Amino acid sequence: MIAPGGLARIHEAALGLLAEVGCAVLDPEALALFTAHGAAVEGERVRLSESLIAEAVATAPAGYTVAGRRPELDLRVGVGAEPVFSSASGPAFVLKGGERRHGCLADVRDAVALTHLSPNVAVYGLAIAALDVPEEDRPRVMAHTSLTGTDKASRFDVTNAAELQVAFDVAEILYGAEWHDRPRLWTVINTTSPLQLSLEVGQAVLGLARRGQPVCLTACAMAGTTAPLTLAGLLAVQHAELLAGLVLSQLAQPGCPFLYGGTSSVSSMRSGALLMGAPEYWPLVEATVELGHHLGLPVRAGGALTDAHVPDAQAGAESALSLEAALRAGADFVLHAAGILSSFNCYSPAKFVLDDELLGALRRAHEPIVVSDETLALEAVGAAGPGGTMLGQDHTRRHAHRATAPSIMNRDPYETWLSLGGRDLAIRAGERVAELLASYAAPDDLDALTRRQLEEYCLA
Repeated sequence: MIAPGGLARIHEAALGLLAEVGCAVLDPEALALFTAHGAAVEGERVRLSESLIAEAVATAPAGYTVAGRRPELDLRVGVGAEPVFSSASGPAFVLKGGERRHGCLADVRDAVALTHLSPNVAVYGLAIAALDVPEEDRPRVMAHTSLTGTDKASRFDVTNAAELQVAFDVAEILYGAEWHDRPRLWTVINTTSPLQLSLEVGQAVLGLARRGQPVCLTACAMAGTTAPLTLAGLLAVQHAELLAGLVLSQLAQPGCPFLYGGTSSVSSMRSGALLMGAPEYWPLVEATVELGHHLGLPVRAGGALTDAHVPDAQAGAESALSLEAALRAGADFVLHAAGILSSFNCYSPAKFVLDDELLGALRRAHEPIVVSDETLALEAVGAAGPGGTMLGQDHTRRHAHRATAPSIMNRDPYETWLSLGGRDLAIRAGERVAELLASYAAPDDLDALTRRQLEEYCLA
C-alpha cells in the first residue's frame, strides 16, 4: 500500500524519469515509431513528454475480453471482472518425489492436466520448460502439448521473433486467417530494469499490438541492484518502464489492450538474489495494483510466490500472504497463482494442488456474505426452536453440499486423523496429484482437421 499522497508523487517521478533520463529502446522499428510521433530520440535513448504519455493512457482500455475456444471459455480482464488465475510460469526445474531436476515433456503434460482439472486456474501458464526437447523445436512442441491437453487458455512464450511467430501460427490454425479479429493470446513480456526495452520486447509489443492482441508488459525490478533499494524509488522505475511500453503499444495500435504488470521485489544484500517471499514484496503487490488502476488499466500482479524450495510451512505462509495481497488490492490477472517454488525457479505438482486449494479458500473468503430470506433462515430457526438442532432441517440439507466440499486440508478430529494414517499435508498433496492425474482425460473438442494441422506444424 502506498502512503497517502504518495501515489501521485510516484507517478510524477516516473514522468520525470522518462522526460529527463529517458528509456533505452533497442528495437529500430520501435525507435522509428517513437520518432515519428514526436518523442525525443537520441541514439537508443527515448525521452517521452507528459502529453505523449497522457494520450496513450487515454486510448488504452480499462478492460477487455480474451476469446476462448468456446464462448463459455471467454475470460474478462479488468473492471467488473473476477481475477483471472494462471499457473506457474516457465521455470527450468521441477520438484517431484523429493527430487529436484530439469523439467521434461512428461512434466509439461502433467502440469497441463492439473491445470485442466483445476476449479480455480483458468490459464495454463507454461508451468515448466521441457528441456528434453531441442530448443529450436520447444515452442511448437510446448504449444501442441497445451493446446491438445486442455481447452482452457494457454500462455505463449514471445521472448523472441520465432516464438512470437509460433503464437501467431497456432492461433491461425485454431481460429482461421482472421484469428486476430478479437483478443485471443495470453502472453507476458518483460522489461529490462532499469529503464530499458530490449530488441525482443520491442518486436513483441509491436507484433501483438498491431494485431489487436493484449500486451502484458511486466517489470521485475530488483531493489538494491536494478532499482533503488527504497520501495518508492523502485516503484518509480517500474512505473516508468511500464509507461514507456504503454506508449509504444498505443502508438502501434491505439486502443490495443494493455495489461500493466509488476513483480518487482527486493534483492538480498548478501547474495544479490531476488527475494519473492520477503515481506517487502506484499506491499509492492498492492502498490502495483494501485498505480495501474490509477491509470485506468487492468493489472497483472501477485502469485503464490515464495523463496522456499519445498512445499513446507514457509512456502504456504509466503504464498498465502502474496495471494491475499493481490486479491485484497484487486489484481486483475495473477500469474504464478499455483505451483511455483524457489522464487521463480522451480515447479511443484504438489504445491500446485496446495495453491489450488488456497485459491479456492481465498476466493470463498472474499465473497460477500449474502443476506436474503433464504440465507437468514428465520423459518428454520423457528422450526428448531430454543435449544433445538438445525441438523434435521430442510434448510441445512439444501446448503450442506458447500459445507462438505472435498478438501485435502485436515478437518477431522485428532483420533480420526490418526486412525486414517496421520498423514501430513505434503503427503496428502502428493496423493492428490496422483489421484488427479489418474482421473485426467484430455479434451476432444478439436476437430480432426485442426488436430492434424497442429500435429503437422508443431511436431513435424
